[in-house]
Amino acid sequence: MSLSLIQFKRRLDIMAEIKGIDVSRWNGKIDWKTVASYGMGFAILRITEKGNIVDSTFEPNYKGCIENKIPVGVYKYSYATTIAQIEDEANVVIKTLNKRKLDYPVFLDIEDKCQENLSDSLMMKMIEAFRAIIVKAGYKFGIYCGYSWYQNQLPESAKKYDCWVARYPNNDTGELQERLRVPASTGVIGWQYSSKATIPGIPTKTDRSVFYKDYSKSSTTSTNSPKPTTTQGSDTMNKEKAIDALIACAENEVGYLEKKSNSQLDDKTANAGYNNYTKYWRDVYPQYQAQAWCAAFVSWCMMKTFGLETAKKLLKHWPYVYCPALGNLFTKYANPQRGDIVIFYRNGTFAHTGLVTKVEGDKFYTIEGNTAGGSSIVPNGGGVYAKSYYNSNLPGTKFCRPDYSIVTSILTSNTSSTSSPAPVQPSYTAWVGSCTANGTDVFSGATGASKLSTYPKLNAGNLVDIIGESGTRYQVRIAAKYIGYVEKSNIKNPNTPAATTTKKYPFVGKVTASKLNVRKKPGTEHPLLPEYPMLNKDNLINVLGVTKDTKGDRWYKVSITKKEYVGYVSAKYIIKA
Repeated sequence: MSLSLIQFKRRLDIMAEIKGIDVSRWNGKIDWKTVASYGMGFAILRITEKGNIVDSTFEPNYKGCIENKIPVGVYKYSYATTIAQIEDEANVVIKTLNKRKLDYPVFLDIEDKCQENLSDSLMMKMIEAFRAIIVKAGYKFGIYCGYSWYQNQLPESAKKYDCWVARYPNNDTGELQERLRVPASTGVIGWQYSSKATIPGIPTKTDRSVFYKDYSKSSTTSTNSPKPTTTQGSDTMNKEKAIDALIACAENEVGYLEKKSNSQLDDKTANAGYNNYTKYWRDVYPQYQAQAWCAAFVSWCMMKTFGLETAKKLLKHWPYVYCPALGNLFTKYANPQRGDIVIFYRNGTFAHTGLVTKVEGDKFYTIEGNTAGGSSIVPNGGGVYAKSYYNSNLPGTKFCRPDYSIVTSILTSNTSSTSSPAPVQPSYTAWVGSCTANGTDVFSGATGASKLSTYPKLNAGNLVDIIGESGTRYQVRIAAKYIGYVEKSNIKNPNTPAATTTKKYPFVGKVTASKLNVRKKPGTEHPLLPEYPMLNKDNLINVLGVTKDTKGDRWYKVSITKKEYVGYVSAKYIIKA
């Protein structure tokens, strides 16, 4: 998937996060003046509902937004299963809008149960048909769906358009829970983080979102065309910009005080106390709430800035909890650099941590969580503070240096560039391989002992592109950037299942679970079978054989009764009929 560089940079700019809402008739009569005074970056209004009936609150909601200068867009929840039906839905949207101004796109909400079994080809044709009508009328276009649908159901080719996704916890309290963030680095333009937010002026709980793209300041209808690819140059993300973004995030937290109880966690100063309740553990690892949180603060800043998956890679484990553990994972430098994680040595052990923000000779500056002001090392101090020290006065204190090129490589792997990755070996079919052992060498050539300086080791489970082979080694491409060679004995194909056993098969099986996923290959990591993704309780199927996934769990190879669709289901939910 191609990623807009502008989009990525918006994610790194904390001030570019715009919070807003989406509403429908289910939210009742809204006092838009009160909503506006609360501070509202945008409002996305449902325009029509099932049966192509205009939402009864659309007119007053649109008027309220315009009168109170709230940037506005609309969404259409689709029930279409054919191109003709979705074109009809789009035409009703345009007729209802009647040339009204919109700041934000017309979002197509395509995730209804009736659309689950549509092929990627048909769904993409429907999306393009809807989009064509919207764009022709002069409006911006986007797609809305749940996060699971975005990952498993939405065609990959649809992700070139602006996508807004929903992901919130079962214990939804209306608050943004950072650990569930779908960051802009994944390619989306917005994340709906709650369906139960409390907004003054709205009589019911409502949906709350954060957008990474401010459409109201856009002078063009950029979403009318697929997102442009980028070329490497002055705007390319680099280590310095990554560190800048991290420090900006930390600086924004200075002044935060820990809480005496598990309430008002998002307010910087309210409910202050010394019981170690913070938003940092809540978002990073709620099981550790009410424990010392200096390391949680570092983890949170990493996650907030770069997204959870990248934060895990930068810290080499998750979450960062214990200073000595971090010291064991990283080279411990004696002298600081900007962007380092400092681990303070106190009373015979590494006892406190923070982020290095600036270095001036022997003096270095930090932002730390769970500390106090002043020039001394203060673990468990109760707040986020900016501090400074003289390194020569801190014998034993060390500095751990995250590999911020990871951020650069993520951008590189998700954007097009003028310098393409090394080509696949002629006549070789590329595939994804999985490393089988920790500390696996990556060599610079097909023969010899020279190791790749930029990426000398792989660990078990690391995935690489296999783009060729020579003798005993595979040629591999890592993070769409680094090219080297790995011994074939240290690489397996995770997508190749063990041979299917056919003894005692076939037989007719019956589904015991209320819902049972049918996947393309054995293992929960594989996508659902597009033509037939779900079975229900007591459905009958032909069981053709049994195999095991990479974890050793048993899966049945099945064909759907009276259908030709073949897929894999977990064997523990099938009995003989």
